[in-house]
Amino acid sequence: RDDLLKGQTVLVSGGGSGLGRAMAYLFARLGADVMICGRREDMLAATAAGIKQHLGRSIGYKAMTIRDPQMVEDLVKATWDKFGRLDVLVNNGGGQFPQAAIDFTQKGWLAVIDTNLNGSWNVTQTMAKRFFLPRNQGVVVSIVVNNLRGFPGMAHTGAARAGVMNFTRSLAVEWARRGIRLNCVAPGIIRSSGLDN
Repeated sequence: RDDLLKGQTVLVSGGGSGLGRAMAYLFARLGADVMICGRREDMLAATAAGIKQHLGRSIGYKAMTIRDPQMVEDLVKATWDKFGRLDVLVNNGGGQFPQAAIDFTQKGWLAVIDTNLNGSWNVTQTMAKRFFLPRNQGVVVSIVVNNLRGFPGMAHTGAARAGVMNFTRSLAVEWARRGIRLNCVAPGIIRSSGLDN
């Protein structure tokens, strides 16, 4: 129903395109206040404008990279200034490219690990410290890949997302007593801009 998430604030990383953009629209349609972040301000602005046009809702957005802990702190401030709270974090931001593992450069490997694993960690820990732990409640959903049998062709993202899955399992136990719920979702292959790339 349209007011299912009314009164809740949701942050979606990578919210300017693909799955993140679709999630931003759905959260807004369900009544949530929505904050999105990503590297490209033009895509974030387009998502915000589309939600305003089609749903009549204003959302917040901030151009930044989840790799940079200071930019994540700035995202906290922007979220607080816009909405004064955060209830749900969706770790959707990331990046990868198809390539045989033998051909990875160190720069390419580290870029994917730093974004997909370290970036997700930066946002999760920071939002928990600032919003979830003080209130003893919160939800973290991390978008991952189905890597049960590895992830041939994109071993870097398979390794990074395996790390996200493991820290999610660990934090789900550590933070359960604080009312914070963490889960991963591996949506499979979705036709989006990422698939086109």
